[in-house]
Amino acid sequence: MYKPKMIENEKNLHYVMKPVSMDILDSKLTQNQRLLYQECIDNFESEQQYKTIGLKKIVQKIEDHKQQQLNIIENLIISNIKQVESFQIQINNLKSMIIQQLDQLINNTKDWILNLKQTGSKYQEYSFFKELDLIIINEQNNQNEQINCQNEIKILNQSQITKINSKLEQFKSFQEYQQLKNILNKLNEQTQNISIIQQQQQLSPNQLLFIDDTIEQKEDCKAIVFDSTGKIMVSTCGNKIIIWNLNNGKIVKVQTLLGHQYKVYCLVYSKIQNYFISGSNDGSIILWKQLNNNQWQSSKPQCEHKKDIYCIILTQNEDQLISGSVDCMINVWRIDFINNQLTFLYSLQKHTSIVNSLSLNESERLLVSCGDDKLIIIWQKDAKNKWAFQYVVKQSIEDIGNYVKFIKEDQFILVPDKASCLCVFQQKDGQFQEIIEKKVQFKKENRPPSLYLTFFPIIYIKDKNLISLKYKDYIILLKEQNDGQFSIIQELKCQIWNIQGTVTNNGQYLIYWEGRKMKYEIYEIQYK
Repeated sequence: MYKPKMIENEKNLHYVMKPVSMDILDSKLTQNQRLLYQECIDNFESEQQYKTIGLKKIVQKIEDHKQQQLNIIENLIISNIKQVESFQIQINNLKSMIIQQLDQLINNTKDWILNLKQTGSKYQEYSFFKELDLIIINEQNNQNEQINCQNEIKILNQSQITKINSKLEQFKSFQEYQQLKNILNKLNEQTQNISIIQQQQQLSPNQLLFIDDTIEQKEDCKAIVFDSTGKIMVSTCGNKIIIWNLNNGKIVKVQTLLGHQYKVYCLVYSKIQNYFISGSNDGSIILWKQLNNNQWQSSKPQCEHKKDIYCIILTQNEDQLISGSVDCMINVWRIDFINNQLTFLYSLQKHTSIVNSLSLNESERLLVSCGDDKLIIIWQKDAKNKWAFQYVVKQSIEDIGNYVKFIKEDQFILVPDKASCLCVFQQKDGQFQEIIEKKVQFKKENRPPSLYLTFFPIIYIKDKNLISLKYKDYIILLKEQNDGQFSIIQELKCQIWNIQGTVTNNGQYLIYWEGRKMKYEIYEIQYK
């Protein structure tokens, strides 16, 4: 890259305009005195103690020495240039990422507007015969639809505000940031006003209205979940995952996803991003990211669990996943949505048998787990923000815990395996205690235990005062009364224990797969 360049012109190196032939190597002489032209050389007295060297040789010697220095300098400069180029590449990457994040925000707002418009359009259509039936039985369906629409708008707004806020934080240094936050705060206030209106005209779940059972599926379904808008349904089908469109209580199959080797047992859908997570009895967990309306990208399967995965839950910020398994372990994972990655963090080891169910309280400072070892365990965040064992909750009747769910900051409910009841636990004096007087008794049936694995979670929809759960071959709907007691609204008896399903996020539809009919059954939940 660099070559020595003498600033003097060699032709100008002369003495009295005569060509120079030699140099005298003596530092005491001035620059010009060191130069000898040919006539001086002829009269030069050799006995004088001077060292001499030819001009070309000294030039070559200088340039060789200079070249060595330049090589060192060149290597140093090249090294620095590479670092600066690397820095430049990272700046370009940052630029691309910022543009990408801004594009995502713009796309989020476009989807938000589109979903709001579609929400309104959905309520344009009605069934004459359904409306006629409601008039005959004196049901106020208009109020039902208004509440449903308000709930959909509320869920949509909350989801989008949470999603956008998480992406907006990186632009806090820009002056436009506060203006954007002000708009989101106003939208949030409107959403809160919807909740106030609903509390003023609170409806209670009343009954189930059958809609459809025409969709067949021959392979076992173990889990069903919905996206935040309630328009996408995801269910399992053996080792496959099925994507459905849900519209007015009807489901239409869109596509099939493959990623697990064996049966998929559990699912959880994001309320912030367009992704869901699946767990399988091959011990693997996969994150599925929606690239567009028809394409899903799967992450690398994570196989930290050694056996079947029975339950998975997300934190509210969706930065962590918690999973429970047949290997007795509860694992905590970090979620990197942008790079579509799950990273194992650590395990919680206290259960001695299968972990069946997990739930977080509202503040997410407490985690409750239950399993086949008949233990109900409370975990709490420590000073390092990691989960730590606290204690085992005492029960009036020791039984396997099938499902557990926090419904308040200091209250959770549990469905045991054999005792035909719903147990309620309340925090008192720093520990959770069973409240015997709040226990809800289910129908007792003298039937042999089922061999079917069921993964029908407890669903609690606070705005609708609705709890749905499964016990044996019953799907049970409950509500909380003003005195804090829980009452059964309806017990839907199925033909077999092998039933898997859930309720849509807005509490409008109950959808489940029934193992004897091998069909999906859909009901609308009526309120009054």
